[in-house]
Amino acid sequence: MNHPIRIPNFDTLSTIIDRLTVEIVKRTHFEFLTETGSGNAEELRHKIQLQDTVISELRNRLREFLEQTYASREYNYIDETRTFK
Repeated sequence: MNHPIRIPNFDTLSTIIDRLTVEIVKRTHFEFLTETGSGNAEELRHKIQLQDTVISELRNRLREFLEQTYASREYNYIDETRTFK
């Protein structure tokens, strides 16, 4: 069974977790603005809903990623060489 080769900064475990973290922080920022009465409440509610959708999808992809990796016992990735040191 062939498993995809994971590309750093695109579809590796760390990239998915990093993106999930960023989206949660963005949602929290919108919640803070809502709580403090900063900005348009309706627009902020819409942004929070969009963040909920993005976060949910990222959680699904993370779950699928972990299940696939666990089932296959393989994690193929490109060992990226840094251009600048």
